[in-house]
Amino acid sequence: MRIENGYSNKGQWWKGSFHNHTTNSDGWFPLETVYKMYAGYDFLGISDHDIITKHEGERQIKNVFEAIEVSSPQTHMLLVNPPGSLLDGYSNAFTIENYQRLADMTIDNGGFSVLVHPNRFFSQFWKMEDMMRMERCIGIEVYNGDGNPEYDIAFDKWDALLSAGRKVWGFGNDDSHVYGQEKRAWNVVQAEENTKEAILASIKQGDFYVSTGYGFDRIQAEGSTIVVDLRSNELLDKMYKYVTFFGRDGKVLKEVTGRISQAVYECQGDEGYVRIAAYLEGGYAAFSQPLFVN
Repeated sequence: MRIENGYSNKGQWWKGSFHNHTTNSDGWFPLETVYKMYAGYDFLGISDHDIITKHEGERQIKNVFEAIEVSSPQTHMLLVNPPGSLLDGYSNAFTIENYQRLADMTIDNGGFSVLVHPNRFFSQFWKMEDMMRMERCIGIEVYNGDGNPEYDIAFDKWDALLSAGRKVWGFGNDDSHVYGQEKRAWNVVQAEENTKEAILASIKQGDFYVSTGYGFDRIQAEGSTIVVDLRSNELLDKMYKYVTFFGRDGKVLKEVTGRISQAVYECQGDEGYVRIAAYLEGGYAAFSQPLFVN
């Protein structure tokens, strides 16, 4: 048995979001204000609809990413670090061929593509058959902070893609437009330094997790055993946690609860993948990337 673990357990954890809007599209606030809203983040992406917003002006955030949300009426896709030439002859029309072309241009430029809010069933959602046809997309948005958790949570589609053999990462973003939508969900990336290059490399490796207020200190595989060290300090260790290990088709493999700082799962070899959800007393959560069991 071999467990493919994207977590390097090297470096530090860096916090950021890739999916946010300004007045350049349908956000309520100019770029300068959005920078202030996200002061304290280590990195930030601005992804206005169908336009690449240039980062400019003063900010406390060290690393910023240009991005674009390709926004057909049918479904949306987030592209991080797209080339400027993407806008030459640009169209947001949803066909697999057009979306694939835009994704390929971004990936070839060193960036990545994410299928966003796939369960927003009132509009702009992804059908499973279309998600399966998209190639080279690095992940899907499993937690979107813009709307109602009933339709902006997509762990079901993530499990469906993973169970079909697709290696895709789960992302958490605010998709912020107005006050109150900021800092609801973010990505915590493990890298030895806080640079754009290091952040991108760790994202592509799957060396990050999604957080809504809780986290992991370390995720490691030792032989057939997955060991999860939860975020720990004197206060957190006194609080209840609820940890679930999920496998193929979203099957619950194991549940652990209590005032714990570590959770362990022994792989049987037929899981396909194992991903971890950890909830802290009060509802704050962290969601790992899948570890693939071969």
